Amino acid sequence: MTVAFLFPGQGAKGLVAAVQFAESAPRGKEMLERAAAAADFAPSELLVKGGRALERTEIQQPVLTAVALFVHAELLAAGIKPDVVAGHSLGELPAWAATGAITPEDAIAIAALRGRLMAREAERHPGAMFVFSEPSTERSEVFLKGTLQRAATRPGIHVAASNAPGEVVLSGDENAIRSMIRTLGDALGIDLWRHARRLPVSGAWHSESMKDAVPELEAALKLARRGTMQVPMVLNATGKRAEEEALVPRLLAGQLVHTVRWTDVMATLKDEGVTDFVTMAPGAVLRSLVRTNLGTEARVHATENANDMQRTVDALRWSLS
Repeated sequence: MTVAFLFPGQGAKGLVAAVQFAESAPRGKEMLERAAAAADFAPSELLVKGGRALERTEIQQPVLTAVALFVHAELLAAGIKPDVVAGHSLGELPAWAATGAITPEDAIAIAALRGRLMAREAERHPGAMFVFSEPSTERSEVFLKGTLQRAATRPGIHVAASNAPGEVVLSGDENAIRSMIRTLGDALGIDLWRHARRLPVSGAWHSESMKDAVPELEAALKLARRGTMQVPMVLNATGKRAEEEALVPRLLAGQLVHTVRWTDVMATLKDEGVTDFVTMAPGAVLRSLVRTNLGTEARVHATENANDMQRTVDALRWSLS
């Protein structure tokens, strides 16, 4: 059995429930308090009005990082350790902490900085993100990975993420993306809007709109590095294992403007023989992406609440025995 721990990115579904789960344990409550302090926000206000504050980038990022690292710590305490880790976008930060390269406390603080920087750049350079998806077939892969991505080379448009064979995310100037959708749809004689959906985000993540945030984030990541990675990590930037640890801060910071190569991350984990994928809460989106990329034979484990956690621990202990 080979186990991968997967860490979620911004926009993960079920964050309110995940925060409630973390609040129920002393370790989780402490981490949430640290996240709230880093975001200059009262912990008691996080779930007010249905958790509306968690929609703010500068608050969501440290809170999501804190929850994921709480779950990671609980799994380690139960004797469940990863053989490899990966994170989607923001999730690379807690994943890097899970390797032992930086402390959880530093990861939470840097997540707060990352959130502030991205919110600042989103205000300076307004933009949008659109996901394009359809059932994975040979035809859809040719369209999404070929035709659509070639069209996305227009000024103001960037491929933000390649999440699965049937899903690509574009980011950038909203008018430019909408114009591309209309023009490409007319040229192909199809209603491209049937396959497109605007994401509920406040900025054009993973695009040139974020470029001025990269140097500040990279500097913070370099300062936080404490030691060598004790667990291998597969990176969004390359889709491969991190080989030169000194380059990790640059690659993680650079992801603000580069494509999340999640399809390649999944392929690498499969090639390395990963049999069990444990998603750190909130992990519904990641579990869906694992199954979409690797099929139903991949064993996927949830940690959304105490019951999920116990089932996951029991299942992995049984497999190990």
